[in-house]
Amino acid sequence: MFCAKCGTACLPEHKFCKNCGAALGAAGSQLEVAPAAAIANLQVPGAQGVQAAAPALYQNTASVIPPGGPQAIYQGAPPQFYYVSPLAAAQAQTVHQKNLLVSLRTRLQRLASTENLEGFSLKAMFSEAFKRHGAEAVEDYILVGTSKTTPPLVVAYVAITVLYMRTGNANCVPGMMFLGAFAVPLATLVLFFELNTPRNVSLHMVGKLFLMGAIASLAVALLGYSLPIFNISDMEAGVVEEVAKLLTVVVVMRSVRYKYILNGILFGATVGAGFAAFESAGYALNEGFLAGMLTGITHGQTLKVATHGGVVEMLRVLRLRGILAPLGHVAWTALAAGAFWRVKQGKPTNVTMLFDTRFLKAFMIPVVLHAIWDAPLQMPFLGSQISTGIITWYVVFGIVQQGLRQVKEEQKSHLQSTLENVEAQMQAPAAVVV
Repeated sequence: MFCAKCGTACLPEHKFCKNCGAALGAAGSQLEVAPAAAIANLQVPGAQGVQAAAPALYQNTASVIPPGGPQAIYQGAPPQFYYVSPLAAAQAQTVHQKNLLVSLRTRLQRLASTENLEGFSLKAMFSEAFKRHGAEAVEDYILVGTSKTTPPLVVAYVAITVLYMRTGNANCVPGMMFLGAFAVPLATLVLFFELNTPRNVSLHMVGKLFLMGAIASLAVALLGYSLPIFNISDMEAGVVEEVAKLLTVVVVMRSVRYKYILNGILFGATVGAGFAAFESAGYALNEGFLAGMLTGITHGQTLKVATHGGVVEMLRVLRLRGILAPLGHVAWTALAAGAFWRVKQGKPTNVTMLFDTRFLKAFMIPVVLHAIWDAPLQMPFLGSQISTGIITWYVVFGIVQQGLRQVKEEQKSHLQSTLENVEAQMQAPAAVVV
């Protein structure tokens, strides 16, 4: 409690203020502190986002507010004042921040037409990723995708980079560029390959789509950039590239054979991984390697020679884009294609599906997040990329959950149909042999 006369903090068992000697037991001579849950909606000077509410709880006049203590004010007639301790104000601010996160999550779910994640655990999801598996387990995993297929790329990239740093041999440069550009997108693609629980897409199909989809989507994106309307700022990539990748997925994989939402997610991730890998290789070549070229004349011919500094800059670009690869193109296109397959539902592809509101609202998420990713104004420490990546993956897992539910419902329907057929056969009269 606090002394109503001087505002000094006193223990509950004290009868008199230790500072001014005023009696604490008399009515109105003590000032209690409103709990955080009660003042969460009050207007606290200096605590942003806390709004005014109707007067309640512990009220006093301004004359008894402890000196220097924060106060919650209700603009009534006459105005009412409430004392709020710094700890309670901080707790109220925390409650408000949690409410903002809940509101953001709810808006994302409405936009993407998804539900709350049920039983989701990152620890359980990656529990087998770093365990050592025997030869038989590896052979079994190869049939449906395995984490063993991509780490060797990372190891090879590190090995060839160390070799270049020790020898300076320029023959290592192409290997560094392609291994560095492809390793992380392929590792992320393996995750989506394993999430495809229907197991109706072969590794051979994924490999072809990875290469064909990358080239086709890059070509469509370059055509899009050639249009006058898309020549304004870097943020236009959110529209041009996301549309290019999605159209590639829709056109190449339009067969009705692949009807599951998880199929669409895998196809989108495959095209996105190929696009990311080739784009990273292009950035590494242009921003790093070629930027560090020196021009010289030998035997009357003009030659360009790469400097060590140019190769080092190329490696920097590859490392940065490798770290950010799982947060960008792979997840964006997986989200967009999963939303489209949710509308498609095994029917022949129709242009009208692209204008379905359920798809359009979800498709706007990767478009807007991609634009924010490339925006001129960025948060420090890659904050813009990390925050947009977290939002992307939250929505992706929501659509994955819907895909798993779709497979589960089909399994239940198939089992029910089988049981009905068996019961019908058992109840049918036996044929009489004459």
